[in-house]
Amino acid sequence: MKKIVLTFACAALMSFGAFAQEDDEDFEIQETSGGIAFDGGFDMTSAYLWRGNLLVKGANFQPYMDFYAGNFTLGLWNCTDINGNMKEFDIFASYTIADQLTFTVTDYFTQEDTNIPNMPRYGKYKSDETAHTLEFSVDWESNFGLDASMNVLFYGADKKYWLEFEDPDEAEKNAYGTYFELGYNFEDIISNVNIRPCVGMVFNPSTWYGDGTGTHDGFNVVNIGLKVSKDIPITDKFKLPVYAAFGYNPQLDDVAAFAGFQLGF
Repeated sequence: MKKIVLTFACAALMSFGAFAQEDDEDFEIQETSGGIAFDGGFDMTSAYLWRGNLLVKGANFQPYMDFYAGNFTLGLWNCTDINGNMKEFDIFASYTIADQLTFTVTDYFTQEDTNIPNMPRYGKYKSDETAHTLEFSVDWESNFGLDASMNVLFYGADKKYWLEFEDPDEAEKNAYGTYFELGYNFEDIISNVNIRPCVGMVFNPSTWYGDGTGTHDGFNVVNIGLKVSKDIPITDKFKLPVYAAFGYNPQLDDVAAFAGFQLGF
């Protein structure tokens, strides 16, 4: 995900972007007698945007699988653009307390061009060679619509690349990109439409956010957005979740929009 030319979109797209699992409540989870549960499916979206980052400009396919055991969740998520030039494969593990507070560790793996022979392969985890990035997140959801999340990239491909020529030794150190998001869910507000405005901000330089160069210093708002979603009845027993998002990136002074749908089981 590093060194990408970035634009903006609603940070809420994580619910059907890099964290598609956050919208899986649209589908009923099938539980076994042993307390284990599983669901899965895929999203089709017109673009892949994540926390203000444009990662895929065109249509892409995003399959996912989630395994549940009590308050513990293990998930897999993938994104591939229709041309096969970009591939992302993520694994996450999370634990939820009192249905409101969730702690998550995510392993992001991205290849920006799968045709380049010397691109880091999946099995490489050495800090200065890997295409993996590890993140620790804390998410909070209230019982009245407000939600918040704090996310810190703590290992891997989030280095201080912008210092490559000025200070090569410092450029090899982790940037610890930190992103905070605040949102509010208005459920079934108009004709069973859900609306979620949000704002996302960063606190330190990182090539994963903002303008993608790490040049911003300290606090910056990189996400001001709105997501609109609705379940469209297809049959008496089947509804198709569809969504659209619109956003503005104050740092880039740019706007973006996308739409998609989700199928699950």
